[in-house]
Amino acid sequence: MVKKIDNEKMLQMFKEGIPQKDMALHFGCSCPAICKKLKRLLPAPESVLDKYNFTEQQKQFVIEKAKGKNNTQAALTSYETGSMQAAKVIGSNLMQKPEIQQSIAELMDGCGLTRQYRIRRLKQHVDSALPDISLKGLDMSFKLDNSYPPQRFFNLNVDIVPTSPVDLRVLFGSKEKMDET
Repeated sequence: MVKKIDNEKMLQMFKEGIPQKDMALHFGCSCPAICKKLKRLLPAPESVLDKYNFTEQQKQFVIEKAKGKNNTQAALTSYETGSMQAAKVIGSNLMQKPEIQQSIAELMDGCGLTRQYRIRRLKQHVDSALPDISLKGLDMSFKLDNSYPPQRFFNLNVDIVPTSPVDLRVLFGSKEKMDET
């Protein structure tokens, strides 16, 4: 006997990242029934962008970023530019805007790639004895919504560039110490 699907419970399970086949088992129905119900209940992912005052190019950029493209590729696709350098600058400038970052995160959430889901998947991989290629997918998803902190580069001044063993001894000590390492 098929249980009636509780919409609120199903949406909660979806937000928690529970697979559709597990939802189907829980409600005693088929996977396509869950999929159809979710499509009716969830707004179209692109409708998230309607609340922002984006140009068509900006909307397209956000969609392309959510598909997994890097800044330059997304800018080349969404803006009419033939220059890689111009696309790189456009993509970088757009990703500096908080509303662009927020819309990418919301678009990913609407597709079920919530931050909580991605963190839970990462934990499964860390706990697993044999992590596989899907870690790359998790890495990409964290890059998409700028979950990683900005990279910091250090400028190291090196006054001495070793060109001979004598210079190396000056830097690292005597030759005997070098041979021991």
